[in-house]
Amino acid sequence: SLLDIVCDVVVLLDEQLRIVDGAPRFSAMVMAQGKNVKGMRLQEFMPLTEDQDSLERCARAMTSDSTQVTAPSVLHAKLRDGNGSMIRVELFCVPVSTLVGRSYYVGIREFSDFA
Repeated sequence: SLLDIVCDVVVLLDEQLRIVDGAPRFSAMVMAQGKNVKGMRLQEFMPLTEDQDSLERCARAMTSDSTQVTAPSVLHAKLRDGNGSMIRVELFCVPVSTLVGRSYYVGIREFSDFA
């Protein structure tokens, strides 16, 4: 997919923004090897409340009208890795409909051009 080309990592999130699978590339990015990230909310890796809130708002906006096709959204955020260091990232959020409801593909790319 295009997300795989432009992003370092792509994770699938469920409607509650929980990681759907083991996401080994994401685990490596945040240095959580050996830790099972399945079922964890992506926000658990976001130390800043404003970043957590931005992701929640983005997801709500994408699901507010299920009859509309929603364009992907891009957010700038910070993730915390296993060593406590901050990783500046761009999050490319794409809503998808599944048999069990709404899910999101989130492409994550390390990004250093914002303050």
